[in-house]
Amino acid sequence: MPSTSLSKFETKMLVEVDHLIQSHTKLNHTGYGRRGLGHITRSAVLMLCASWELYIEELVVESVKIIKDRITLPKYLPKSVQKELSNLVKNAKHELKPLELAGDGWESLYLNHANNLVGMLNTPKSAQINVLYNKLIGVPDLSEKWTLGEQFINDFVSARGDIAHRGRDSTYVKIRKLINYRIQIIQTIIETDNYLADYICEIAGGNSPWRRRRQ
Repeated sequence: MPSTSLSKFETKMLVEVDHLIQSHTKLNHTGYGRRGLGHITRSAVLMLCASWELYIEELVVESVKIIKDRITLPKYLPKSVQKELSNLVKNAKHELKPLELAGDGWESLYLNHANNLVGMLNTPKSAQINVLYNKLIGVPDLSEKWTLGEQFINDFVSARGDIAHRGRDSTYVKIRKLINYRIQIIQTIIETDNYLADYICEIAGGNSPWRRRRQ
């Protein structure tokens, strides 16, 4: 089994995108010219990007849960994660915040902070994702693990933004472009899933948290 996050992406989120693609196929007629089906492809891009964002958010929280269960003390967390939690406590307005680190309290603090940061991810572009994953699990440049590179993700998310803000006036999305987006997002997600499976073993020990997926 892959990560729970990938399983959800494939069995729930991606299914909705595929339904839209199938609807486009059924409504499409033969011959030249546009078919007036841009609303379907635009909707599919919005759904696919939402699926990408949800996967990224849920995967980092899933990873945090595994790491905290495998690491006995916070001093064994990656340095960037230690600094993030330390700054969280230092900058807290509540004077009793440091007490949350007592005993196993750091685990709850760690997980709660992960959920809070994930809730603030509004744009799933490479820069924001790299910062999130560095702060929470110590991966500084996750986008470097993507074969298609960060530019593809940034362009894809920008296309989503164009649709969300301009609607019908946004750039027309052809069905072939949508299908390519689908293929490329799946590839990027599988690469992310496989990399994190190895990374967690590297920093926290133990067996692979989930099975790597062949590409």
